[in-house]
Amino acid sequence: MVMSERAGGPSEISLSAAIARFEAIVGAEHVLTSGEAFREFRDPFQPERWDTHTPSAVVQPESVEQIQDIVLVAGEYGVPLWTNSQGRNNGYGGAGPRLKGSVTVNLRRMNRILEIDDDLAYALVEPGVSFLQLYTALRDGGHRLMLSVPDIGWGSVVGNSLDHGVTYMAYGQDFMAPCGMEIVTADGGLLRTGMGGVPGNRSWNLYRRGLGPSLDQLFMQSNFGIVTKMGVWLQPLPEVVMPLTITAPNEDDIVQLVDTLRMLLLDGTVAGVPCIMNTPTAASMLSQRSDWYDGDGPMPDAVLDKVGRELGIGRWMMRLSLWGDSAIVDRKYEKLRAAFTSIPGVEVRGEKTTPEEARNLEHPSDRVASGVANLDLLGMAGWNGGTRGGHMDFAPVVPLLGAEVLRFIKKFRPMVEAAGLDFKSDIMAISARSAIYVSGSNFTFNDEEQAQRVYDTLQSLVREAGKLGYGAYRAHLSFMDLAAEQFSFNDHAYLRFVEKIKDAVDPAGILSPGKQGIWPAALRDRP
Repeated sequence: MVMSERAGGPSEISLSAAIARFEAIVGAEHVLTSGEAFREFRDPFQPERWDTHTPSAVVQPESVEQIQDIVLVAGEYGVPLWTNSQGRNNGYGGAGPRLKGSVTVNLRRMNRILEIDDDLAYALVEPGVSFLQLYTALRDGGHRLMLSVPDIGWGSVVGNSLDHGVTYMAYGQDFMAPCGMEIVTADGGLLRTGMGGVPGNRSWNLYRRGLGPSLDQLFMQSNFGIVTKMGVWLQPLPEVVMPLTITAPNEDDIVQLVDTLRMLLLDGTVAGVPCIMNTPTAASMLSQRSDWYDGDGPMPDAVLDKVGRELGIGRWMMRLSLWGDSAIVDRKYEKLRAAFTSIPGVEVRGEKTTPEEARNLEHPSDRVASGVANLDLLGMAGWNGGTRGGHMDFAPVVPLLGAEVLRFIKKFRPMVEAAGLDFKSDIMAISARSAIYVSGSNFTFNDEEQAQRVYDTLQSLVREAGKLGYGAYRAHLSFMDLAAEQFSFNDHAYLRFVEKIKDAVDPAGILSPGKQGIWPAALRDRP
């Protein structure tokens, strides 16, 4: 098996009794224990015979009160719950639970957009609301507002935020979109963060803090509660939006690309989250690997050069957008173009359009950069394997310095290619000072040998990154413990601290055990 499994969970008798109670709460049709719908709630990219991240049942509530009742029943019977919103986080384990046999609480039925405020530019949503759903509601409702969206619009607005997911426009930068949460706690209680603690407070989704410690981030990438509502900040529709593509012909051009981008982010010329993708990553949006190369091992540099030339993506392709008044966008573009074309061989392409016309842009990546939610980049996972293609991501945070990014590439590209894999890069500038370096490994997930090789390689990458001082911003289910181990300052002081919080707020240890390496006391010392 890929990773060691932890023992834990209720007896069969307790589980059966709990499931009967869950059925009484939500209706038997909303409790899944078998069948095709149930099979969706495992890691979608694990080979068929692997069952490390498989639940015992899936419960789909439709209200806060039902979640409270589910939590109380789980505590009574000692049943571990694993909560997800849409459950679409596929490169990191999808809808599967960290602890095999947990009962998954899936919140897709809680999909109401509770409020859209045009004056203050925010929405209040339940966790089942997808980016595509909120985008469509803004468009069809005539709201002069836009949403920062991810590459694929099927994911949950809440779930993406809670797992530190990335979107690309104004509020895509680090912790910019969420504001104000409602949470069901492990004892069945209900909590509102920040100004939401004052009944009827109108600033709940407008001001990120409250009185005393701010709690919102405690519920991001944690297992301290179940988020049932969240405010999300929107931006006014600009006069124009301008998606841009910047290409560079050589791998070492990354140094000047990153340093130039940092300067433009720091002085405000560029906003949002620009992405710099290497050839295999950019090519996966337009083609499949077999279109270019069917040999063993990683694609040779000569093939990468050919792909870059023929697709017009170079060895690096940067995606970003400008928006605002037309004259201001013109000035920003002029400055940006002069900065990047001073790098030999670099090309800058882009045209202004309106937010309404951006819906008709040919390339789905341009639409994403313009705030248009769509599903057209789903095929990227099939770069290697087509419909049986999957991917796993190694995603540490690096300083936004060209020399540091090149150091990262020189260290980790040989390790990935030594395993016979293509080294894929998506450098996401999550702020003006740091980037998430997503190195995705594609594989055919019904090929057990190839899948195992990817798992083994990613474990090595996480360990080696830790030795060099890099920590992951997000971790696959199978590597959560390993990723958490790298945060080892002062004998893992951080993990010991959050374990104290876990024991205090969830003493029975029923909420998402093992998430981000945070285990309840009863499971903490087991192999």
